[in-house]
Amino acid sequence: MALPKIYFINIPLPIEVDCIHGFLFKNKWGWGKYITKKHPKIEKVYSINEEKNQVEFLKKYIVNYKKSNKTIIIANKKKYQKAWDKIEKDYFELLQQIMSTEWPKNKEKIKAMISINPICPRFLNDWSFSIFYKYKKVEDAIEVIMHECCHFLYFKKWKEVFPNAKSKTFECPYIEWHLSEILAPVILNDLRIQKLLKKKADFYDEYKKIYIGKKNLPKYFKLLYKKHTKQHSNFDDFLRKAYLEIKNHRDKFKNV
Repeated sequence: MALPKIYFINIPLPIEVDCIHGFLFKNKWGWGKYITKKHPKIEKVYSINEEKNQVEFLKKYIVNYKKSNKTIIIANKKKYQKAWDKIEKDYFELLQQIMSTEWPKNKEKIKAMISINPICPRFLNDWSFSIFYKYKKVEDAIEVIMHECCHFLYFKKWKEVFPNAKSKTFECPYIEWHLSEILAPVILNDLRIQKLLKKKADFYDEYKKIYIGKKNLPKYFKLLYKKHTKQHSNFDDFLRKAYLEIKNHRDKFKNV
């Protein structure tokens, strides 16, 4: 049974610039505020009109910032790797058990790209994701790593259960993407994974504000998952049920 291995690398500059620019100018949730909170000087980019000049400004800022913080970036990259190596095998095996599917044999490497961006996007095309270089607790970094890696196996499973699924629906703003972001922390809060994570996985604030009846989305789908595990039904059935539920409430995501 082949399991992937995570390699912690420095994020390539073009990817770093593109991601930060995208969150600052194109994210409808307003997540740019998380970047400017960590990097107040970046706010100057909003006064720059042309995109090419915005990009150039961000490029210079990122290069200079990384030079000034090189020591801690290197130290935390090693810290993350050391902490992750202790649980990697157990976590990947648990995900296989929970989702009833194996890691693909042609995906041996996952790239965790150390970034100055506090938002951590994942890229399904090459199984990579960015991870913030400066978490206060290593457990927070582990949660992010688990969350992003969960997506990789989750969408493999999704294609097995829904073979006609289109890959474009795995990204924002499709309902399938929303469901994946809701279910990742649901899965991480499975008691079996909690023995490794040792902290409750959190949900996006945007989902906490959406209600189905008297329950917000995180609670609604946590209870659905709890019922699934209690009844020992397979993960295929759970995905079908969860997908049906979120499609029945599609209208609640119009402004999300």
